[in-house]
Amino acid sequence: MGQGLSIANNLLANNVSLNLNKNQEALKNTVTQLSSGLRINTAADDPSGLAIATNLQTQVDGFNEAVQNVQNANNAAQVAEGALQTTTDILQRIRALAVEAASDVNSNSDRQNLQVEVTQLLLEVNRISQNTNFNGQSLLDGTHAGFQAEQNAFLSVTANAALATNGNFAQVSGVNYGFLIASAVGVYGAGNYFNTTSGNGGGVQGIGSGQDTVDGTIQLQVINTGVSIAVQETFIQSATGYVCVSSTLWGGQGASATPATTAAGGTTSLRTITANKALTNGSGFDNVKIVLGYLTTADVGTTAYIKVSQNVAALTNPGNPAFNFQSAANEGDVIQVGIEATNTATLRVSNINLALSASNNPSIGAEDAIGQIDNALERILNQRAQLGSVIVRLNEDASNDNVAAVNLQASESSIRDLNVGQATTEFTKLQILVQVGTSVLAQSNANAQSVLGLFR
Repeated sequence: MGQGLSIANNLLANNVSLNLNKNQEALKNTVTQLSSGLRINTAADDPSGLAIATNLQTQVDGFNEAVQNVQNANNAAQVAEGALQTTTDILQRIRALAVEAASDVNSNSDRQNLQVEVTQLLLEVNRISQNTNFNGQSLLDGTHAGFQAEQNAFLSVTANAALATNGNFAQVSGVNYGFLIASAVGVYGAGNYFNTTSGNGGGVQGIGSGQDTVDGTIQLQVINTGVSIAVQETFIQSATGYVCVSSTLWGGQGASATPATTAAGGTTSLRTITANKALTNGSGFDNVKIVLGYLTTADVGTTAYIKVSQNVAALTNPGNPAFNFQSAANEGDVIQVGIEATNTATLRVSNINLALSASNNPSIGAEDAIGQIDNALERILNQRAQLGSVIVRLNEDASNDNVAAVNLQASESSIRDLNVGQATTEFTKLQILVQVGTSVLAQSNANAQSVLGLFR
């Protein structure tokens, strides 16, 4: 049985009002979404969706900031690289001056004048190292050196000449080195001949007992003693400029363990100047083993040079940590870059003296300077190669950050952003429903007045 007329409760109007309120609330939400462009404006719109979208946006913001960090790091590396280019140019100029000073056509006065320019250039190397910075952060003074690996002592025969004698060769460990006045091998200990640690058998003749291998140059010169053809050994220590000349003369191949006494012009089996095991016997310089070839009168005046570079212990630099560049969005996403100091002390060129001379070689200081500068240039170029590699890596990192940010933003957008076309359709539908509901509510309120007709 249907419900009759009622004036206590206007049930028709109540039903219309309920639906009208629902449609008005939905219209309000749709208007909010359309005006903001977002599907999720409050946690109530989509609780789990909001959490996921917020996490994604956090990652996007992190990657975008990381790109800026990488760019700043890239700029700092470029500043350091530019300064190292200038230092390279300076070292090349000093080397050119050393080559000029190594010629005996220059007088001591000429070498002193060349040294004046060298001194100023070395001061500029220190100034660049001290003052190069980015945003107040020093780059080349070792403040951010971080861990630096150990550098083993090493040597190289920097100048040599073919001997006049044919048919025999200087050999080291069965390796044929050709008609050489000298070849040098090894690191002391375990069958080698450098003392790279501390006071362990050997030293530098004329400098003191128990010395490690040090930076320096060994000169080997073939001389005629009047009774034999022999090699005289001279050593210059780079750090101090100390020059010592061996009082022991060495014969070539075939000589005995005693000083050379063979007749002039005679040839001598394999002769080795061993590492200096006891300084009193004057048997060698800087822990270096030297192998001599055959010598004749035709070889008198021939000179060879061996450049020796000392061992440098590993440096942890706990007070001078490497740069850490935050290169991505998450904790621990860092690139670490250590830039060692590039002053004259760390490059080991602070004591270059082109005017330094020895009785048997007035240009020995210049010769040693050439080798020291070559080592310094190698160290600088290695540092530049590392910085260049870092710049390449940073560029790749920035590209990766940009790709990640774009993809994460797309994921966040698919969750949070509004489908405008769908929302517009919903907006139109709700507008119509609200208008119709308002009209129907008015009619429902008027419908209750029909009860008054029963009283007529």
